[in-house]
Amino acid sequence: MTDLAPPIPRARDKGATKGNRREDLAQAALEVLGEYGSRGFTHRALDRHLGLPEGTTSAYFRRREDLVAMAIRTVFARDARQMDQIVDRIEALCGEKPSVEVVAQCCFEMWQWVASQARDTFVLARYECFLMARRDPELMQLVENVMLARQTRWEPIFARLGSANPAAAARQIGLLLRSLFFSEIFFPACLNQASPPIDVDLFIREIRHYI
Repeated sequence: MTDLAPPIPRARDKGATKGNRREDLAQAALEVLGEYGSRGFTHRALDRHLGLPEGTTSAYFRRREDLVAMAIRTVFARDARQMDQIVDRIEALCGEKPSVEVVAQCCFEMWQWVASQARDTFVLARYECFLMARRDPELMQLVENVMLARQTRWEPIFARLGSANPAAAARQIGLLLRSLFFSEIFFPACLNQASPPIDVDLFIREIRHYI
């Protein structure tokens, strides 16, 4: 496999612990994936990206599949933190009785953030992870499990909104957000011509429909 990533030396922390080194490798994995794609995603590329001796990454992650799994877990750990922040904000604003308008505003702000980051290395790395996982049943199961776990975070919100089927509503809002994110990243011109536009009112209408 061709190693497409050129060396990008970085300052090394000689006192780094094993835990810190794994965190460094996880971050480097996303940077390499986002910048060079799956063809450039090798143990050697990560070593060079971090300015480490060749073979360092292999000591932590023996197989390439292990590197991909690490990258996927890192992506979804960030997603989980973002989702926690959204739920915390809704609860802070509404307590035990969220309103459709507040939930819609939070969804819209999430959409705006993704739109602003659409060309970001991390966003591109995320989809590279999905493509690689799609070809590996074990990794695909990991993706599906985490996606389902994220979906359940919406269920209490829709239950408090009065949805007759919170699980179905949570699934629908997840599908809506993922389709918008995907379209913004790969087909932004289509969204720019969308009618009605992507705004808070769109989310209000959709959420009311779900409940």
